[in-house]
Amino acid sequence: MADTIDRKQRKRPLGLFSDFVVDQLPHRIAEIKCSERPSEAVKVLRGIINEVAAEMDYDALLLSLPQPDFEVAKTDIQYLLNSAYQLSAFAGLHPWDAEQTVGVVLNRLARLTCERQPSIGVLSYEDMILTNPVQSDPRVYCLGAAGVEERDFCLGHQLIETELQSAIEALLELRDVADADAGQCLSRCLERLKSANCVLTRFYEHMSPDLFGQFRVFYGKNPYKNTLGPSGRFSARVVAVSVLLIGEELYRQRPQFYKDLYRLSEYYPHGYIREVFGWLSPDNESAGVKPDWLEGKMNFPTSATISPVTEHSCGEIAKLRASCVCALDRFTRMHRCAALKYTVGPGRSIVGVEASESVEAVLSQRLLTPARP
Repeated sequence: MADTIDRKQRKRPLGLFSDFVVDQLPHRIAEIKCSERPSEAVKVLRGIINEVAAEMDYDALLLSLPQPDFEVAKTDIQYLLNSAYQLSAFAGLHPWDAEQTVGVVLNRLARLTCERQPSIGVLSYEDMILTNPVQSDPRVYCLGAAGVEERDFCLGHQLIETELQSAIEALLELRDVADADAGQCLSRCLERLKSANCVLTRFYEHMSPDLFGQFRVFYGKNPYKNTLGPSGRFSARVVAVSVLLIGEELYRQRPQFYKDLYRLSEYYPHGYIREVFGWLSPDNESAGVKPDWLEGKMNFPTSATISPVTEHSCGEIAKLRASCVCALDRFTRMHRCAALKYTVGPGRSIVGVEASESVEAVLSQRLLTPARP
């Protein structure tokens, strides 16, 4: 495993601010983690953050950036904001001191990003995976082998998201195009789900628990706020495939899946989850509002799924749909196995799960049959 990351194309929309997050922040983190007086080291970081944030008028720049650049800039801000809170907790700082570490300017920049693009206001799955320019100029928290593992962890999730998007496109064609070739659409979906599962399997078989543990601490819950951390649980594309393929079955067997989807909607990528909510509530202009069918006041909207197209199918089409459902089941089971293997154990905090929840229950919400031990 290489100890350097080859950045082929720099993406630095905030200039010196982005430079600091990409080039200097991992070094500062390493220094604090190795320091005999971490609270003093965090105070040094506080001064650096204030200095970097005051370099120029980032407020005006944020508002003027084209959307693709703005999204990377938002990721930079959230990466630095998250590290300030996580390192303050590592040093045992009081909440007031943690807010001083973040500083007025960084807090203001974070609020501005939420005003331009509504979000939960913490480092999200969208920031870490979907927006992070992993292949050309990755945002990571660790140095050396751990940094490479972190980069590859994000890259693997990006590959999974790409495969899921292809599966979604095939299912949407089947659902929405009158003369779509059902066999071809389902075959494409099946291959993409198999490919996504292969990436997850590699995580399960090859990821280093020690290296994973070094960067995973930065993806936990905010230690000073009642917010969850970035997690594959909040992949809107996993939700989309689940709704399209087995939406009604999930509603009958695992209604908690939908209840949590609406309860935690702010944690999902905003644009994509709104599209899914549009499928589930086609007559509701307020996307994200809990629909009547979830309260048992009307039937589940099967129009959101491929069921109306495939429910009377037989022969090859029925077999292909069943194969897609099995492939999705294998994917969700593999995600559950990998997450349990690497995240559940003595002394390990739980990412993306509230204290009152069972991590096994959360990871099993998309399974149509009971989870195996």
